Amino acid sequence: MAKSLERAPLILAGPLLALLGCRDEASRIPALPTFARQNRVSISKFVEADRSAREEPRSAEAIGRLGMLYHAYRFLDEARTSYRIAHELAPDDFRFVYYAAKLEKTAFAYEAAEALFRSAIAMKPGDAELLAELGDLYLMWNRREDAETHLAKARELDLLQPVAALGMARLRMLEQKWDAVIEIVTPLLTPYPRLSRAHQLLAAAYGALGIEDKRAFHQEAGEYGSAVDSILMQELNEFAVDAILDGDPASGRDLLQVKCARCHNHERIYDHDEERIWWARTVRRMQREAGWDWLTDDEAASVVAYLTERRPSESGR
Repeated sequence: MAKSLERAPLILAGPLLALLGCRDEASRIPALPTFARQNRVSISKFVEADRSAREEPRSAEAIGRLGMLYHAYRFLDEARTSYRIAHELAPDDFRFVYYAAKLEKTAFAYEAAEALFRSAIAMKPGDAELLAELGDLYLMWNRREDAETHLAKARELDLLQPVAALGMARLRMLEQKWDAVIEIVTPLLTPYPRLSRAHQLLAAAYGALGIEDKRAFHQEAGEYGSAVDSILMQELNEFAVDAILDGDPASGRDLLQVKCARCHNHERIYDHDEERIWWARTVRRMQREAGWDWLTDDEAASVVAYLTERRPSESGR
């Protein structure tokens, strides 16, 4: 009996240490921020993701998905911390290295982004998208020779890789080689007919060459187009979409005229008759570019509801 009593603490030590370790892991998960521009649906998503991460503090998946949610809403510090923990827990999981690299690129943290993209390339050598992203980063960084090298490698693997093609066209534009810009960009419009940046580059090239009709066409097409996201970034951005699917359309028309007029003419917007999910994805993309201070969740939901429910006879005038 005495021997059994002596061994009891040793039997409990393993589970107790594991529990203490979990508590230590959970303490590293970033605290929920103050939500000022998010609506009830968005906040509930954060609360649930945070709860899941704390219940499974050694789950790279739970903590990584929390990071993705933060990233989708542009809480970059919280996303950065979550990705770091997820990578420590699952160092072979490519996703969290990729997302961290994209985050640092968005934040213009060039050295951090470079290191992360190089890590991602080491995990997926010969990936055209990663080479293009690194080349585009070098272009942002004004390291033109490095940009040329990596963009060219990406185009050797995939001639129509959009980031690579647009980046190479920008390099040719800096050299004022307008015919080269047109040659590089025009084929992109076959797989990506509404790619805004492609139309904008073509408008600049045709304008420089004095070809007015084509300049005007591409300038108009570039005012209301789209971007191209990778599958992983589409998955991340989708985290924020459903929170603005249900809104009050009453203030949508006025918000549209005040908030959207700086970038789009109303005729282009009213030409589109799209489903609610399409408008939600589009408005979220605008939020990512302009920020939640420019358009809150409730305002975004109102705009989406108005654009979806407006009568065909309504116009922006």
